[in-house]
Amino acid sequence: MQRVYALIATCILLAACVSTGVDVKPEQLSNFMPGFSTLDDVTAQLGTPTSMTALRDGSTILIYSFATSKPHPESFIPFIGPLFSGGEIRSSTVLFEFDEGGVLRSQRRTTSNGASGWSVLPPGAPP
Repeated sequence: MQRVYALIATCILLAACVSTGVDVKPEQLSNFMPGFSTLDDVTAQLGTPTSMTALRDGSTILIYSFATSKPHPESFIPFIGPLFSGGEIRSSTVLFEFDEGGVLRSQRRTTSNGASGWSVLPPGAPP
């Protein structure tokens, strides 16, 4: 019986949250100053970007994308769980633009929050 409980607990933990990419926080962006910070500064602090593009004029664009999904707690209820399947979805994209010398020209951050499926609990309620 203990094996069954361990298996159930493991499944819940594995299904609890899925994330991908690099989550660049707003406070991290304050470390980079246009006109002073370089491409090497950004990659040293944030790691490998999700995407990197070299433009014809010699400038470079780095993109850091992040997405996370957290299922609704109701999704785990036997038999009726599939009726409520879905969850909260959050994503962010940060774009860094560098001039031909590798100096930061500009930075932008966009975020998106949404949900899929049904939930009977109010938003932000503990499971």
